[in-house]
Amino acid sequence: MVFFVGYNEQSIRAGRARWLTAFAATAFGICVIRLIFLQLIRGEALTRASENNHTQIVVERAPRGRILDRNGVVLAGDQPVFVALFSPLGLKPEQFQQTVAHLADILILPYTEIDKRLRAAVRAKTLMRVSDRLSRSQAFRILQDRLLLPGISLTIEEQRVYPKEAIASHMLGYVGQITDDDLDRLADQGYRPGDWIGKTGLERLYDPTLHGQDGGILIQVDARGRQVRILRHVLPQAGRDLVLTLDQHLQELAEQRLHESNHPGAAVVLNPQTGEVLALASAPGFNPNVFLPLGNSDERRALIQDNDLKPLYNRAIQAFYPPGSTFKPISALAALVKNTIKPEELVYCGGSFTLGKDRRVFKCWKPHGHGFVNFIQAMAESCDVYFYHLALLTGPNAIEQMAELFGLGKKTGIDLPNENSKALPMAQKGSRHEYWQGGHTLNYAIGQGDLLVTPLQMAQVISILGNKGSIWQPYLATESRRFSEPAQVIGSPHLLNHIALPEHALNLVREGMLQVVAKGTGIAAQLPGIDVAGKTGTAQASKGGDHAWFVSYAPAEDPKVACAVVVEHGGHGGVVAAPIAHDLMAFALGIGLSKEIHHEVTSD
Repeated sequence: MVFFVGYNEQSIRAGRARWLTAFAATAFGICVIRLIFLQLIRGEALTRASENNHTQIVVERAPRGRILDRNGVVLAGDQPVFVALFSPLGLKPEQFQQTVAHLADILILPYTEIDKRLRAAVRAKTLMRVSDRLSRSQAFRILQDRLLLPGISLTIEEQRVYPKEAIASHMLGYVGQITDDDLDRLADQGYRPGDWIGKTGLERLYDPTLHGQDGGILIQVDARGRQVRILRHVLPQAGRDLVLTLDQHLQELAEQRLHESNHPGAAVVLNPQTGEVLALASAPGFNPNVFLPLGNSDERRALIQDNDLKPLYNRAIQAFYPPGSTFKPISALAALVKNTIKPEELVYCGGSFTLGKDRRVFKCWKPHGHGFVNFIQAMAESCDVYFYHLALLTGPNAIEQMAELFGLGKKTGIDLPNENSKALPMAQKGSRHEYWQGGHTLNYAIGQGDLLVTPLQMAQVISILGNKGSIWQPYLATESRRFSEPAQVIGSPHLLNHIALPEHALNLVREGMLQVVAKGTGIAAQLPGIDVAGKTGTAQASKGGDHAWFVSYAPAEDPKVACAVVVEHGGHGGVVAAPIAHDLMAFALGIGLSKEIHHEVTSD
């Protein structure tokens, strides 16, 4: 009996030992597996998390590349600015409230706005920018009151500035903070939340070139979030400089002359032998500095909400205008190529033209008419009646085909975002299945009706006439540069096409435009010692007064400059637009702004 009892107790003890051994082995195995998981699989992430408990990374933004004109003048650059940073580590509630109140007073911002910014940093447990651009006085106050601002520190960064303010503003564009939509669009290009990117103009189109690569500083902080020492510093790499074909002084002159007209408008100056854009002005302009963090928010709001003058609208490439009589060289070429008129044939202009059985009257710009005129005289005096006669003989199809050859109805392809173009009139009518009538043809020939163009398109048209048929793509950016690195070519002369026009037809049109400036409606564009060819235009607008146009090139035989100017509701092209073109061509050709011409200017 005793034997069996002893045996049972031994069995129970052995069983308990086995269970304890198994439990210990299992627990040890779990610990080993967990250790392996933490060390090998999660080790790097946990190390980072541990470091974040006593370190912070301050992102050091890369300076944007500069934008330079053809002579090295800085149009968009960078300047050192103070940036306020906030670290929430170890901050007590009363210290947090003290910091918010004092910082709101320094930055002249609502308490609620600062509180919102700083609480975001507390939730994220990370260093955060409080203000991107502090004024000098604000930065000094923060340094002076740093004991009252626990968690706040200062750093200095290079950030965007436009030293010429409104000059070339539409072309340059401006920068702003990246949005969620921008991040989605640029997901594969290394952009991050908080980055500043180009929003419009060249800043937007060439942002990958200008952007640069951010660096950063890894700092050790104490329990209160104060910097102890720098652990690692990765220097930012500045963006590449962008060099343009633009001449800043010519651009400034164009904007000044448009401003003096007291009307909105645009002016484009090209090199007709290469397609280089020497000036591309739109008025009114704006100061892109107001879109930067310290820019005036009231000014910013006013620019965005101005639906009358539309100062953010780049009229040179986006606005549509009827070209008026500046289109007549196209109509003339169509007639000469089709051989529907004889240049020496005289047409009588009594001041009006009567069309069809319903006796509809179309007037000439000169109420009493030009009398008998031939082709050259009609071009020089911009006789509408002559071109009504020409239009009926030639027909709208030939006119539209010639307009297409000169690139109208499609974009020029300039390296700027948001360029506009409008379909030609017959294409518009065809798409709506409307019946084309004789009156449409008459209006087409003199650049009225449904024909709408941009100033850049007309600058390209006059360039083609000047260089005798070559269509060069307009371009602005030539190369990108970075210190100690080879320059990279971005843009260069690109011949899109050459129009094979009969020599006699082209020479007649060019001679007619020469006479426009020599003794016709464009005499205000005469330059001393240089032959100028051009065409005036006074285009009827749907609302308000007529638009004033002038297109030209010089020297006439071998042009170095081509120009298109439009002044909205400015009146007669020969009176308003031609003098602006005169000054731009004079400056571009290096002969100064001579005011020796005092001829009586005729209209159109």
